[in-house]
Amino acid sequence: MMAISRGKWMLYAASALIVAGQWPGALHVAHAQSTNGTSLPPVVVESSAPRAPRRPVRATSVAPRTAATSQPKPAAALVAPKETARGPVRGIVAHRTGTGSKTDSSIMETPQSITVVTREQMTSQGVRSVAEALRYEPGVVSETRVGDRFDNVFIRGFGGFGANANYLHFWDGLRLPRGVSYAMPSVDPYLLERVEILRGPASVLYGQNNLGGMVNLISKSPSATPQGEVFTRFGDHNRIEGGFDVSGPITQDGQLLYRLIGLGRKADTEVNYTTTEREFIAPMITWRPTVDTTFTVRAVHDRDPSSYQPNWLPALGTLQINPNGQIPRSFFAGHPNYNGHDRTQDSIAYEFEHHFDETWTVRQNFRYMTVSSDFKALSVTGFGAGATCGAGATTNLCIGRTSTHYLETLQAATIDNQAEVKFATGWLQHTVLAGVDFQKSSADASFGNGTTTYVNYLNPNYGTIAAPAITTQTLQDREQTGVYLQDQIKLGKLAAVIGVRNDWASAASDTRTIATGVYTNRSHPSDSATTWRTGLTYLFDNGLAPYVSYSTSFEPTIGTDYTGAAFVPTTGQQYEVGVKYQPNGFNGFFMLSLYDITQNNVLTTDTAHLYANYPACTQSGVNCQIQQGQVNSKGIEFSAKLTPIPGLDIIAAVAHNDIEITKSTQVVSGISIQGKVPVGAPANTASLWADYTIQSGKMAGFGFGGGVRYVGESFGDNINSMAMIVPAYILADAMLHYDLNGLSPQFRGWKLALNVTNLLDKTYVSACASATQCFYGNGRSTMGTIRYQW
Repeated sequence: MMAISRGKWMLYAASALIVAGQWPGALHVAHAQSTNGTSLPPVVVESSAPRAPRRPVRATSVAPRTAATSQPKPAAALVAPKETARGPVRGIVAHRTGTGSKTDSSIMETPQSITVVTREQMTSQGVRSVAEALRYEPGVVSETRVGDRFDNVFIRGFGGFGANANYLHFWDGLRLPRGVSYAMPSVDPYLLERVEILRGPASVLYGQNNLGGMVNLISKSPSATPQGEVFTRFGDHNRIEGGFDVSGPITQDGQLLYRLIGLGRKADTEVNYTTTEREFIAPMITWRPTVDTTFTVRAVHDRDPSSYQPNWLPALGTLQINPNGQIPRSFFAGHPNYNGHDRTQDSIAYEFEHHFDETWTVRQNFRYMTVSSDFKALSVTGFGAGATCGAGATTNLCIGRTSTHYLETLQAATIDNQAEVKFATGWLQHTVLAGVDFQKSSADASFGNGTTTYVNYLNPNYGTIAAPAITTQTLQDREQTGVYLQDQIKLGKLAAVIGVRNDWASAASDTRTIATGVYTNRSHPSDSATTWRTGLTYLFDNGLAPYVSYSTSFEPTIGTDYTGAAFVPTTGQQYEVGVKYQPNGFNGFFMLSLYDITQNNVLTTDTAHLYANYPACTQSGVNCQIQQGQVNSKGIEFSAKLTPIPGLDIIAAVAHNDIEITKSTQVVSGISIQGKVPVGAPANTASLWADYTIQSGKMAGFGFGGGVRYVGESFGDNINSMAMIVPAYILADAMLHYDLNGLSPQFRGWKLALNVTNLLDKTYVSACASATQCFYGNGRSTMGTIRYQW
C-alpha cells in the first residue's frame, strides 16, 4: 500500500539534490537557520526589493530623481540583513507584519492584536496542518473538529460548524475562496514562511470578513542565497512523508531567482478504514531587473486523493455515558467501500511591486484558483434499529447514517491594486495607502442523499451500500469590489492609523432539482457597506507601547427570510485597548489586549410566531430565519514569545472570552437561546511551550522541549443544557531534536527530530455541534524526522 508514496517522496528528494547540485559549493555557502543559536544564513528579503530606509519627503518639496539617482541599480545588491513583513524570521519572535496594514509595518505600531507563527516555530512543533500551527496562539481554537481536510478556527469566540464554519481566510493577503459545501481550499504549512493572526475586524482593508479576526498565510519566496533541504518523516499509523525545498539565483547577476517545493505523504489514521494522502509541487520565480522592481510568480498543484476528517458521532457514547459502552475512538461510522474525499487544487499567483522614487510605490497582487472535489460519506443521524446491527442489539447500540454524494467545482480570481506614498506635512510623517480590489468566485455543486442504514458500533457489520443518485444542483456566484484609503501617521513617539473603505458585494445562489429543472431556492442579494478603523499607539523608550483602536466590519449573508426578502450583511464593531512590550535586553514580544465586539443582523428563528403563521416552516428551514439576532464577545488575551538566553525559546498564551447571544427570538424545547453561549466556543484557553538547545560541550546541538495546552469547557447545544457541556481538557506535547553538526562538522546540515503530540494519549471530546454531532480529538501521534539542509 505504501510503495507508491515511498517512490514519490524518494523522487522528490532526488530532484532536490539534483537541483542543488547546479551550484558547486552551495553546501558551504549557507546552511539552515536554527531557532536555538546554531549557524544561520543571511536573511534575505523575500517579497519585495529591499531598500535602504527612506526619509519621508515633505509634500511641498518632492524633487524628481536626478539622472544619476534614477539609474537602475544591479540586483546583486538585494541581500539585506533585516526582517521584512514577508520574509523569514530568525527564531520565533517576529517584529514586522503586513497583515495589519498592507504595508511593511512594525507590529508594535499596529493598534490591534497580532501574533505571528514563524517558519521555525512550525518546524520545531512538527505541525502537519495550519490548524496545528495555531495551537499555541491566544484567543484561537483551531481543532474543534480535527483532521487535515479543512482548517476552520474559532477566534475570540466566533466560529461555527458545517456551512457556518469559520474557514481560513487569506493567503498572501488575498482572500481564499469557498465553495458551496466541500470544495474548500487547503494550504499545506510546508509552503509557508509564516502564519499571521489579526484579531478583530479587518474589513477596512480586506472587505467581507469574520468579525473575530483573520488568519493570513504568508508563502515562502525565492531567495538570493542558494539554500535548500530534503526531509523524510515517518510515524505511527504507517505514516511516511518526504519533501524538498530548494531556492537560489538562476542568473549570476541575481536578477532571476527561483524556488521549488514539493511534498508527498500517505498515512492511515487512528480511525478504522480512513487514510490521508497528499502530493503537491510548487514552483516559483522572482524577476528583479532593478532594486526598484520585483515581480514574483507562484504556482501550486495539489492533489489530495484522500483526506482525514472523522465523522461526527452521537453525544450518547462520546460526551455522555452510554450503558452499552462508549463508542471507540477508532470506530468508523461510514462504509469502507464508499466513504472518500478526492480533491484537486491548482493556483497561479503573482506579486508585482515598483518604487517610482523615494515617495511613490505601486503594487498589484493576483491569484486564480480552481478546486474540484468528490465527496462521499455516511452522515450520522443518531440512534435507531436496523437488521445489520445484529440480533438483540439495543437501539442505543445501533447508529443510523445517511449516505450523501457531492461533486463540486470552484473557480475564483482576486486582484488587489495598491498605491503607497510616504511624505511629511509639518511634524507629521505619513504613509498613505490607497487601493482597489476585486474578487469573483463561481461554484457548482451537484449532490444527492440516499437512504439511512445502521451499524452496531461495538460489532460493526457494514453490509452493502448503494450510492445515492445525484438529484440536486446548486450554483453560487460571488463578487466583491472594494475601494480603501489608509493613513499611518507618526508624530515623534505617537503612531496613529485611520482607514476607510467602501465595498460593493453581490451574490447569487440558485438550487434546482435536476430531473425537473424546478428551482427550490433562489437568492440574489446585492449590498454595499462602508467600514472604517482608527487607532493610536504610544511608543515609550523602555519598550512599552499602549494602544487603543476602534474598527467595524461586514459580511454578506446568502439566503432569504420567510417573506422572500434577501438577507442584509452581518455587521459589527470592536473596541480594543492593550499594551505591547518589546524588551531591550533580549529578543521577545509580549502583548496584553482587552476587547469588546458586537455582531448585528445575526440569523435567528422566530420560533414563537413564524411556525404558527407559516406552517411550512420547520426549525431547520433556512427560509424561516430572520435577522434579529445579536452576539456580544468581550475578553482578555495575553501572549508572550521570547528567547531570554541563547538556545531557549518560550511561548505562552492565556485568553478568557465571554461570548453571549444578546438578542434572539429563537426558542428551543421551550427555552429561549437569548443569553446563551454559542456552541463550540470555550471561555478559557491557555498554553505554554518551551524548547532548549544545548549550546556548548559534547552535547552541543541537542535539544528538548514540549508544551501543555488547555482548552476550557464549551457547550454542545444552543440552550446550554447541562447534559451537553463539553468538559475542559489538557494535552501535553513533547519533542527532541539534534543538530548533528554539534557531534562533528562532517555532519553539518543533518538534523533529527522526534515530535509527540497528546503525549498521554488522552481520549477527549473536542467539541459538539448538537446531540448527534460530537467530535473526538486526536489521540497520541508520534513522528520522527530526518532532515538535511544546506
